[in-house]
Amino acid sequence: MGYDRFYFLNKAYGIYPGVTTPVSARCLTAHYARRQTRRGPLRAGLDALVGLAFKAWIPWRAAKVQKRFGLDEAWRTRAIEIARVRFADPNDLALFRITDAAQLDDYIRRYEDAALNRRINPLGWTSRCVLADKARFQARCEAASLPTPRTVAIVRDSRLDLKADPAGRDLVLKPADGEGGDGVVVLEKVKNAADLSARLPKGRGVFVVQDRLLPHPSLLGLALDALPTVRIVTMVDEVGAPEAVSATFRFASVAGARVDNMKAGGLICAVDLPIGTLGLACKGYGGGDHAVHPVTGATIIGRKLPDWAAAKGLVRRAHAEAFADYALIGWDVALTPDGPMLIEGNGKPGVLMPQRAARQGLGGGRYGALLAYHLALKP
Repeated sequence: MGYDRFYFLNKAYGIYPGVTTPVSARCLTAHYARRQTRRGPLRAGLDALVGLAFKAWIPWRAAKVQKRFGLDEAWRTRAIEIARVRFADPNDLALFRITDAAQLDDYIRRYEDAALNRRINPLGWTSRCVLADKARFQARCEAASLPTPRTVAIVRDSRLDLKADPAGRDLVLKPADGEGGDGVVVLEKVKNAADLSARLPKGRGVFVVQDRLLPHPSLLGLALDALPTVRIVTMVDEVGAPEAVSATFRFASVAGARVDNMKAGGLICAVDLPIGTLGLACKGYGGGDHAVHPVTGATIIGRKLPDWAAAKGLVRRAHAEAFADYALIGWDVALTPDGPMLIEGNGKPGVLMPQRAARQGLGGGRYGALLAYHLALKP
C-alpha cells in the first residue's frame, strides 16, 4: 500500500539537487538558498557525496530508460548531457519530454517532491492523516455534508459493519489504506447483506464498500468500464483560501479496466483550469499521444468537462471547510449525472502526472508560486 513503512523510509532522505550548488526549478531558488545556509558541515558533506553518486548513476540510468522506452542513441547522449548539467533523472527527461535544458527551469523533479511536501504538509506524514484512510476521509466528508458515494459498509478484519441496504446495487470495495487503484473490486448485482458478506475478502484489513457511481453521460465515450475522475490539486493561497492550481483528467484506455489510474494503463490529459477543456492525452509512463480515444474514437482534445465550475467549487469548499489542516490536497472527483462527487483526497498528490499531462512544469504557474510561499513560512 502507498502509506506503509517502506514508503516513508524510501522518502526519508531529501536529495539535495546538486553537489555544492543547488540546481532546480526557478520557483525553488530561495528555498534551496535557505537550505544551503542552514546545513551543518556533516549534512553538507553527505549531500555532496550523494550528489556525486547521483551524477555517476546518470549514464546507467539513461541506458535503462533508453531501453525501456525504445529511444535512440542520440536521445541517450543528449539526456546524459542535460541530466548532468541540470541534476535531473533521465527517466524524468523521458516522461516530461525534455529535449532542452532550459525546459527544466519550471519542472519540479520527482525526487524533490517528497521532501518539499513533508515541509508544507507535515500532517500527511503522520498516522493522524485522514487523507491516507478512506474510512476516516469518508467520515469527515459526511460530517461536512460533502457529496461522496454512499457508504454501504465498513469491513474490519472480515467483520461487516453495514451502513445501508446493499440489495440490488453494484458496489465498489476499496482497501481503506490503498492507493493507485490497488485492491479495488467491483461487486456487481449484490442481492442482499448475506450475498455481500459472502463476497468480502477474508483476513485482516479495513475496507470501504460504496455505491458504484456512473459517469456523466457526456463522458461515456471516454469511460469504457471504469469511472473516470479528474485530479484537482488545491493549495492554500496567500490569504488562507484554497485555490485550484492544477487539474488532470484520468480515464481508462482499454475495455475491461476497472480503474482509471495511470498505474493500470489509463490515459491522462491536462484540463484548462478556467474553462475545463481537455488537452492531448497520453499514458502516464510512456507511449504516444491521443487526440481521440484509442478504443471508441471519441474526441478527447478540446472536449469540455461537465459541471466544471461546480467541481472546482466543491474541492475549494471541501479544503476550506473540512480539511483546512492541510496546505495541499489532490482531490479525485467523479463527474456524475448527479453532479461532482469526491472520491478521495491525497496529501501527496505528486508531480509526475500533472507535469507529464500538461507538457509543462508546475513551477511556472500558481502551483510553483504557492509552493515557494509555503516553504518560505517554514523555519
